[in-house]
Amino acid sequence: MASVSQLGYVGIGISSAKAWHDLAANVLGMQIVRGDERAVSYLRMDDYHHRMELRESGSDDLEFVGWEVPDADALQRVAGQLSNGGVKVTPGTREEADKRRVIDLVKCVDPNGIPIEIYCGRPINPMPFHPARAMSGFKTGTMGLGHIFVYVRNLDESVRFYRDLLGFRVTDFTDVSTPGGKLRIAFLHCNSRHHSIAMLELASAPKRINHIMLECNSLGDVGTGRDLCLQRGVPIGIDLGCHMNDQMVSFYMGNPSQFALEYGWNGRVIDDATWQIEHYDTVESIWGHPQLKDLINSLAPAPK
Repeated sequence: MASVSQLGYVGIGISSAKAWHDLAANVLGMQIVRGDERAVSYLRMDDYHHRMELRESGSDDLEFVGWEVPDADALQRVAGQLSNGGVKVTPGTREEADKRRVIDLVKCVDPNGIPIEIYCGRPINPMPFHPARAMSGFKTGTMGLGHIFVYVRNLDESVRFYRDLLGFRVTDFTDVSTPGGKLRIAFLHCNSRHHSIAMLELASAPKRINHIMLECNSLGDVGTGRDLCLQRGVPIGIDLGCHMNDQMVSFYMGNPSQFALEYGWNGRVIDDATWQIEHYDTVESIWGHPQLKDLINSLAPAPK
């Protein structure tokens, strides 16, 4: 079957461009690019024109996700898979494709109401990427932007959408017991990155998005980012640690839109030829991430 190949870009509705630009440039090291409209700006982290679109809509949430396919043939095949699966697919207009700096795109909505764009023709910027602060840059390339962690109403339905219609492969599942009941999480990949999307099942969630992960090229970049958070008063929701499943060394910072950004290094790389789906019954990390378990417990429904 045809498959998307990477997480290309995300669109985020924001309330304060100034606050986002300060965090992006001075802590994350991303380049700020002027938008096509006054209320739009872009964040760059590699040779793509942008990986994040910031739109001052006031939603302070994930507004759309762009998944890349290798070429026009793959785009049509994925669109066909979606249509055959009962999903309404809308061709993107020339204006929409131009705004994303891509050759062509189609649009749909996932089972949780998240607008999805499937595109071909990567939005390359011919000018070299220069981090906005001293750092070695980000691990992207064929692995894409990083990963997103979203809330879903029905995990099984969501896994079927991404696996059976977009061509993702399941990496692992986590079923963790909390005082409020069991929480279910699925991690899926579309390239060698351990996961490009993770989904946590909740009947009611505060936002569409829990966090976006950015992977740095060096551990020093992560440590410097943590120091900058402490110096600049950026809240650290989950401090430094190493996850059990993707083995990412990371910490989680807040952002002006009140969800998290995971800033990490050295995530696990997998090979589909040998990979077997794993199952975990805990979110506890190999080391560190001291607030993670309490945060997961806080997301579960209150005990009856």
